[in-house]
Amino acid sequence: MVQSQGTYVIGVDTGGTFTDIVALGESGEVITGKSPTTPWDFSIGVLNAIEEVAKTMGIDRKDLLGRTRMVKHGSTVATNAVIVRGGAKVGLITTKGFEDTTLIMRAVGRVDGLSEDEIRHVTRVTKPEPIVPKELIRGVSERIDYTGDVLVPLNEGEVRAAAKELIDDNECKAIAVSLLQSWANPAHERRILEILEEMYPNGDIFFSVGSDLIRVSGEYARANTAVINAYVGPIVTRYLNNLESKLKEEGLTGPLLITQGNGGAVHKDHATPIGNFQSGPAGGMMASAYMANVMKHDNVITTDMGGTSFDVGMLTNGYWRYASEPIVERFRVLQPIIDIESIGAGGGTIARVDPETNRLLVGPESAAAYPGPVAYDQGGERIATTDADLVMGILDPDYFLGGRSSLNIAKAAQYIKEKIADPLGLDVHEAAAGVFDIINAKMADLIRRQVIRQGYLPEEFVLYCFGGAGPVHLAGFAEELGIKRAFIFRPSAVFSAFGAAAADVIHTRMLSVTYGLPMDPSELNKTLREIEDDLSTAMADEGFSRDKVTFQRYFSMRFRRQTTGVEIPVQWDSFTDQEMGDVQRLFESTYEELYGIGAGFARAGIEINAIRVDAVGTVSKPNMESHTPGGPDASGAIKAHRDVFFTQPDRGFVSTPVYEYDKLAAGNQVPGPAVIESQFTTILVPKSWNVTVDHLQSLVMEHLV
Repeated sequence: MVQSQGTYVIGVDTGGTFTDIVALGESGEVITGKSPTTPWDFSIGVLNAIEEVAKTMGIDRKDLLGRTRMVKHGSTVATNAVIVRGGAKVGLITTKGFEDTTLIMRAVGRVDGLSEDEIRHVTRVTKPEPIVPKELIRGVSERIDYTGDVLVPLNEGEVRAAAKELIDDNECKAIAVSLLQSWANPAHERRILEILEEMYPNGDIFFSVGSDLIRVSGEYARANTAVINAYVGPIVTRYLNNLESKLKEEGLTGPLLITQGNGGAVHKDHATPIGNFQSGPAGGMMASAYMANVMKHDNVITTDMGGTSFDVGMLTNGYWRYASEPIVERFRVLQPIIDIESIGAGGGTIARVDPETNRLLVGPESAAAYPGPVAYDQGGERIATTDADLVMGILDPDYFLGGRSSLNIAKAAQYIKEKIADPLGLDVHEAAAGVFDIINAKMADLIRRQVIRQGYLPEEFVLYCFGGAGPVHLAGFAEELGIKRAFIFRPSAVFSAFGAAAADVIHTRMLSVTYGLPMDPSELNKTLREIEDDLSTAMADEGFSRDKVTFQRYFSMRFRRQTTGVEIPVQWDSFTDQEMGDVQRLFESTYEELYGIGAGFARAGIEINAIRVDAVGTVSKPNMESHTPGGPDASGAIKAHRDVFFTQPDRGFVSTPVYEYDKLAAGNQVPGPAVIESQFTTILVPKSWNVTVDHLQSLVMEHLV
């Protein structure tokens, strides 16, 4: 029984298939749990997960929540609302003459968010259905130029008329406001918000103002940001209010914090709905950054394979990058969201034979938690990755979720035979192995693309593997990429929840600028002070005084006439002429490191095109207990042998020892072939790999060839 005294911080990550939970005790203990996600009401899955952890601790849910200082929560509520088009009816108010901006999109908008396979079918590629149709867009007279000067005053009468038409006549439940140059001067947008709140003061209509979300140039992506925030705003607000109410009823006295796509957590009342996008994968990145600091790893590839998706991110020189224009479903937005790329490749990813080409296809659709893979025996009839892993002998049908559930291996084998093996002329196990190989190749392709695009090679990195399904496939995609070392940590199966529990409070501000170098450093210092004063106010609302806040500064820099910049971290609090020279040299060296010696062109001139500042309020972190390494013999952890179908280095069934992760001690070595099982994940170790248990009881997988 886990110690049940003291206070806790709970981290929860609601994924597409499972809701993961981590409870961090004040003495550093880490208690994990997992429960199926309940998409009809995500709060039920959260409470069920808390119940599972409470059972592990030998107490009830109310007792645990009564001892909890705070709950930090990342969820897919916002993402799900966009995917299923279940958001609010939104009207858009914009600058007259630019009403079609979101409809025209940009040329790349036609393929944004599509897979490579989908893009190849040119005749089928169409623009996405707009979230705000043309009839719900209104233009108002106003104009501010790129320097922030008012050229045409705001016509307030047109604003009032637009609001009445959208809300009273068309019954819009949310209004987005995005004017052409509001990033340079938000005065007109703020006045529109004042008018809207005067006209509709009861709070029934959700208002989303672009300049309150982001102060970055780019009217198309900025308008999308305001629109999507409005679209998901009512549903996210209702969900969080409902969840908070249920947690309070169950005994929670502390706050509910919401993890954001920027890698931090904020109080529920300060969270923006659009900031919730990618909060689950961001949790995995937060956990990775924490472990990278503990392990002294500068360059890390992060991989998260859950039930629905496979997410890839990178830590370079110890920090993550934000995507320049992250794509939400099929729409570019401007938000500080960690650069994490995802594909439909999880335990629930569906495999099928294409009736036209007779090819085996895997993904991107998912069977999700309900009905789930065929082996779940919940009525699912579409074969998923988990079914293939089970039929190959990798998974134990009687030890799913630590024995809380069982998998129907006979039914999975029957469906694979009928729907894949027979049409392809294969036996059942080769058909299952085909699914296994294809999904591994898809994951390797995503990693390779993500890493090379940023100017690196996969073999220059260590790999962190997490998510419940990830360690089954780790050796398959790592070997294809030439990666020699990979790490699986004790809480890896619930790593996003672990990251949420350990998340610092972070507020981010981004601002477009055009500062040609050399420049007067006093102007840069003034801009930084204004940004940091604004952030200090936000952090004070979170309970952090200015002296308890760390400001992390980043400049996006480019050679003149380039359209995109390279973001670099800057370590100085303020700048003199000397520091400005250092910044310029740092940019040039970073640019050549990414793109090759001689790729830069300093004679063109250098400019700062954007500034980002993260205000970080540090919270207590888990205590990763260190164990004294013993001998290499791990035979005491073997609990069984079973036949497992391996696809590398030799193909076929091998009688394989099965180890219990909890019985492995620091210093133990597990040579492949082997299977290592824990309550929430299974690790497949092919013959060409070796596993060592380190001092934190992490599994270090190393390729021997």
